[in-house]
Amino acid sequence: MFNQQDFLVFADPTLDGRMDKIRAIIDPKFEDFADLALPILKEDGQEWYAHVAKHKMRKTNAPDNTWVAFAPNKRGYKMMPHFELGLWADNLYLYLAVEENMKPKDLANILPKLRTVVDQVTQLPREYCLSLNHMVNENQELASYSNAVDRYEKVKAAEILVGLKVPADSPLMGQEKLTETLIHALKTLLPIYEKLR
Repeated sequence: MFNQQDFLVFADPTLDGRMDKIRAIIDPKFEDFADLALPILKEDGQEWYAHVAKHKMRKTNAPDNTWVAFAPNKRGYKMMPHFELGLWADNLYLYLAVEENMKPKDLANILPKLRTVVDQVTQLPREYCLSLNHMVNENQELASYSNAVDRYEKVKAAEILVGLKVPADSPLMGQEKLTETLIHALKTLLPIYEKLR
């Protein structure tokens, strides 16, 4: 699975160079993880699909992160709650994500659901965290989840991602225990997803 060498793909500053490395080194690992994750996700009776980021819109700047998203929709994932496994230069993450693409069309539907899971989110293990933007490598404490939901309602670009980050220098990297940790995180987040779907 993932190891510390994988993060070196971000050391290549060029778009073509970094994308070649992502496609050759990272994307196959995303596909391997999908083989493990999809059967677990399909237990809810939906058909799930893996969407590996292609970064097709990029013409000049190399991507700062890359990911595979999992959603019960073959055509896309951003318009619904979904799971995302991804890499930044300094961490690997697994998030349950509700992104800005659900607004304004589905805001009235998702907002009360986001509020019903406050207790579940804030009671997640202490190593879990909150992100307010899937394109920014910054995190908040889970205790600020309610404020994040209020912000999601009012700010167009606001997002809510909850999950686990594993630092690039973690002793888990390159170990079978890392895969077990990611699968456990997925199973931990699934009951929250079920209330959001």
